[in-house]
Amino acid sequence: MAYAAVTSLMSTIQQSMQLTGLNLQSFYEKLESLRSILEKPLKTKGDLEVLKSLEAEIIELACNTEDMVESESRKVFLAKDAVTRKIDSWELFSLLKQAVGHIDYVMNKWMAVQNMYTNSKDLKAQNLSLADVSQPALELENTMVGHETEFEMLQDQLARGGSELEIVSIVGMGGIGKTTLANKIYTHPFIMSHFDIRAKATVSLEYRARNVLLGLLFSISVKTYEFYGQQDVGQLADRLQKLLKGGRYLVVIDDIWTTEAWDDIKLCFSDCNNGSRILLTTRNVDVAEYASSGKPPYQMRLLNSNESWNLLCGKVFEKEYFSLEFDIIGKEIALKCGGLPLAITVIAGLLSKIGKALDEWQSVAENVSSVVSTDVDAQCMRVLALSYHYLPNHLKPCFLYFAIFPEDELIFVSKLMELWAAEGFLKVEEMKSIEQVAEKYLKDLIDRSLISIHSLSFDGKIESCGMHDVTRELCLREAQNVNFVNVIGENDDQNPLEQSMHFSSNSQGRISIQLNQVFHGIIEKKLDMYPDNEVRSIICFKGTWFVQKSLRFKLVRILDLALVRCDTFPSRILDLIHLRYLALTLSPAVEKYIGKEIPSSIDIPPSISSLCYLQTFILNFPHLKRWKWERPYPFILPSEILAMQQLRHLCLDWNYLRYHEPTEKSLVLKNLQCLSGWNPWYCTSSVFRLFPNLKKLQIHGIAEDYYSCRNIYDFRYLDQLEELEFHLYYNYLPVRPFFLKSRPSDYLRFTGRKRPHSGEAWEVVDEGFPSLKLLLLEDLDFEYWRASCDHFPCLERLFLERCRFLDSIPQDFADIITLALIDIRRCKESVGNSAKQIQQDMQDNYASSVEVHISEIVRHLFLDLLLSWGPICLRSTKK
Repeated sequence: MAYAAVTSLMSTIQQSMQLTGLNLQSFYEKLESLRSILEKPLKTKGDLEVLKSLEAEIIELACNTEDMVESESRKVFLAKDAVTRKIDSWELFSLLKQAVGHIDYVMNKWMAVQNMYTNSKDLKAQNLSLADVSQPALELENTMVGHETEFEMLQDQLARGGSELEIVSIVGMGGIGKTTLANKIYTHPFIMSHFDIRAKATVSLEYRARNVLLGLLFSISVKTYEFYGQQDVGQLADRLQKLLKGGRYLVVIDDIWTTEAWDDIKLCFSDCNNGSRILLTTRNVDVAEYASSGKPPYQMRLLNSNESWNLLCGKVFEKEYFSLEFDIIGKEIALKCGGLPLAITVIAGLLSKIGKALDEWQSVAENVSSVVSTDVDAQCMRVLALSYHYLPNHLKPCFLYFAIFPEDELIFVSKLMELWAAEGFLKVEEMKSIEQVAEKYLKDLIDRSLISIHSLSFDGKIESCGMHDVTRELCLREAQNVNFVNVIGENDDQNPLEQSMHFSSNSQGRISIQLNQVFHGIIEKKLDMYPDNEVRSIICFKGTWFVQKSLRFKLVRILDLALVRCDTFPSRILDLIHLRYLALTLSPAVEKYIGKEIPSSIDIPPSISSLCYLQTFILNFPHLKRWKWERPYPFILPSEILAMQQLRHLCLDWNYLRYHEPTEKSLVLKNLQCLSGWNPWYCTSSVFRLFPNLKKLQIHGIAEDYYSCRNIYDFRYLDQLEELEFHLYYNYLPVRPFFLKSRPSDYLRFTGRKRPHSGEAWEVVDEGFPSLKLLLLEDLDFEYWRASCDHFPCLERLFLERCRFLDSIPQDFADIITLALIDIRRCKESVGNSAKQIQQDMQDNYASSVEVHISEIVRHLFLDLLLSWGPICLRSTKK
């Protein structure tokens, strides 16, 4: 982790130069030369304890130096006169010179010791035992080697047979391919056509019935978390049971561990005597037999030698030619993976990265043989450990960071990358933004089969990710070895990261809180165990009340309290001068204002600008269970927020700015990449001039905000803008503000918020959208769309979702020769018919084809709206 610590220090020095204007380049270059030494993989023989001790010393020195640079640079930045600034600058230079000298001294000792040991290219895989934890199994790929006979047998068992409900089970160890086989069955065209309803969910070891029910419901219904998130387990189970009664269903329950978990959900699956089926995957034969409807479970077998080689060869070489030498050594490597698909896939990812050098392959073959074990589970873990130890040093902390997330947490890539940046893991590269570097790192981990893609966004980017349960076991174990993170969770005796609640000398001081508000006292008690000056990250993954003790750690850089309710903005946060990532959920406690006037807004103090290193700032409202149609309290932002130069991501709920008109002397926020929740009031050229590198803009507001500011949207200064979205709180987006003056983005999204209304028309102005490539319209209430091909000359993909009143797509779109995809979901049948006509016209006129995807046609509008809103719609009607 010394590489990550030095990289983070270099990032801080660069920020200091931006903040103060001082020239610290010589220190930066010195550290760059030291980092280049650490960048090389460590290949040594013998006892490495001396090197580990020196590495821990480097980490501690780098972290302390970082804290010093931030504190001293802030003094320079806030200096009130030239004399004070000069004194503070001299102090910074002096302390930094001394600190870098110390790091250089220890690095020289480290290199001397390493040179003594570097007599071989061996790297022995460390002994690793299995941890008793699991992660929902994600798809590695839908392609599968071997098991063709088993696939056909299971498919036949699901589609044939009697009309009564049957449960079919697949049993096998982790990483053997149970989920891959189940997914291949689930997505096969024959199965898709045979069953009217399909749903799937992952259970996992740390089982929560609510999450399983939500997963199944989301597979069937298009409703959002805002709808289902307010219902308890009983309501969710009742809703699922009713939906499944609508036809012949196939339900896949993946990675179920206990009979108790099956008992909790089995009552949702009624036997409608129509040939419905349930497919279970589990590691436990007892669970499979307990849930069985009489037929024995299918026991997954390991791959034979030929299948193992075919899988390895296909992933490393694909269709490339390779010599006989690689054939021989490759078969040897495949054989030593023990027939486990996950182990073969991960080793293939390693081989594809080290290239086609025969000596490197020989080294891998020798090390794989050193971890051969009679225990197949242990052997798989050791093979995976080999892949981890071959990771480049810059990827290791990024991989270990997944240990921070709870087992069944959906990991959104945008948040993950922001956290990586705040931690300082990302190496600054010329001509690349930090976000682009983060994308490159993530892609590298995915290419090595250590991380799995969970979902893609509309524009084809990775939206969420995760890792296979066996890979997660490796991640947890390696994170424990270096004390990467300490977890405050419910099962301290089961989670290896929770067995020791103190920081070692090489700890990076990360705390992951995975307890909810029921354990509020336990959270406070455990936080008391941490030294004030050693905690640098606090991330909360469960809803709880605000914990004041989380603010006593003065060196903290990441404070993620997005799931923690705060009544007001905590003033003590302003003392946390090292903060780089801050996420808060603010909501006045109404019960405190009984008999008093309830505040109509939440003020953010002007002194927020004193957090001069803040890169990500997130302000949320909680998900309200009651008063669905009531507006939340708006945030009142100080104008000083436009002076926070290090901001890269500003994500807000409904807000207003203590506005002042920017002038030519106003600071330009060159680092700002994403601005979410920006009020329509401030969509002016004078404001946007301050954000020259903005790439993603989400405009949020209530109806009055849009109607009061129509025709002022001017994006001429946003040359780098790639994504533009419009959202509306608690009403449908008014059509009239669609008239924009300039639209440089490739991606445009309009989203409304669910109040039925029809009769409007969207008439696109003459200027149109000349550079737009992707257009997404969802939850909008307009009925007629008047536009021509000239308005969207470069459009490639069109998505329409829940535009229930829309009559049709403009037929002139058949002349947009770039159009490649029309995706329609939950719209009227006439919309789908117009898309098919466009498809036919393009084929007839241009001999070109456009893909048309249509799902969940709305045939009965009133019924569809009633089902969508249920009690909310009825309550509104009564008024």
